[in-house]
Amino acid sequence: MRCTPGDPCGIHALAGNLLRAMVMALPRLVIWPRRPGLRLLTGTRPQQAALVLALRPVAREIAPTLEAAGLEVSSIAILPTLTGSAGQPLQAEVEQVNGSNSFTIRLAHWASGTLRRPEEVAGALAEELLGLYRDVAAVTIVRQTLATIPPTPSASMAAVRLDGRSGVAPRPRAAAKDEAEGTVIAFKANPLGRSANGQTE
Repeated sequence: MRCTPGDPCGIHALAGNLLRAMVMALPRLVIWPRRPGLRLLTGTRPQQAALVLALRPVAREIAPTLEAAGLEVSSIAILPTLTGSAGQPLQAEVEQVNGSNSFTIRLAHWASGTLRRPEEVAGALAEELLGLYRDVAAVTIVRQTLATIPPTPSASMAAVRLDGRSGVAPRPRAAAKDEAEGTVIAFKANPLGRSANGQTE
């Protein structure tokens, strides 16, 4: 320790060393919650960014609940597609590592030839994480409420317009003609007693 006019007896150096030692020891004193690693093995850069944005909050919210139940999700992988043992397309797959409480979750970016939106992939992740929690924590479901689905037009009436928006398909001309020929429309008499060409009725 050196004594100088700007730093009497090396106090600043001593304080700096003490501060560095405290910062280095902090991670050992504080147990940070472990977050599963996210591996993106599919998609373009914008697609990957959107997936990360959708998946991270789900993992962040549910991982502490799983840890409290003694479970660990070691990794979450997004793959182009997933297939079951019979070759059927899957949206998600959960693998247990050597009979332990550690699990790996795989999610499909494409399912049945359709690119899944980031929120759909995030929803599948939430379902799998909550399913794991229910299995291990022996959760008893006491009530379920059905989702209400709004009515949709029949497939025969729906059509896609050239601009990409959906609309109602027009009826064929023959049907419209038949209906027009079979309909009688009564017109009111002209109150002036004259026809359209000026003659008296």
